[in-house]
Amino acid sequence: MPDAFSGAFTGEPVDVHLDRTSVSITRHQAGAENATVVLPVQSFCGVMVQITPGSTPGAIRAKLILKHTDPQLSVLLADTERAEQLAAAWPAWASALELPMLVCDLGGRVKPIEAYSANPAGQPAPRRKLALLTGRRPRFLVRRQRGAKEASLTVHRDEREIIARS
Repeated sequence: MPDAFSGAFTGEPVDVHLDRTSVSITRHQAGAENATVVLPVQSFCGVMVQITPGSTPGAIRAKLILKHTDPQLSVLLADTERAEQLAAAWPAWASALELPMLVCDLGGRVKPIEAYSANPAGQPAPRRKLALLTGRRPRFLVRRQRGAKEASLTVHRDEREIIARS
């Protein structure tokens, strides 16, 4: 999984080398020695997706960012105008780096993806004891047996019914 990037997320050119355990960021400064910072992957907050308005009306721009608490150390992983391309890359990066998936809303607030899902907050209440034994049938129907479908009776038109009486 080692990967290398060249980019300018914060305005200055950087080289980034990623592997499963560490991130190496080398900043190229004009007229000075290159500054290299090596960070463990676990020091990052997560893999964040940021959706912003695109260059044309109705278009969007999606960025995939390895988010750090210090914005200077955040790493731009992908930048595209086709958000569906990031749909597969986002969970892949998060699982490969073992970091949570984050979402940055238009207000700039960063939240984990679980905040937007419909998952319940806790464990559901335990079921009633009888429900486990009854096969999920209502209590009053548990005592009754299901009836069999009656065979359809044949009706012959214009015939008399013979009733035997003794």
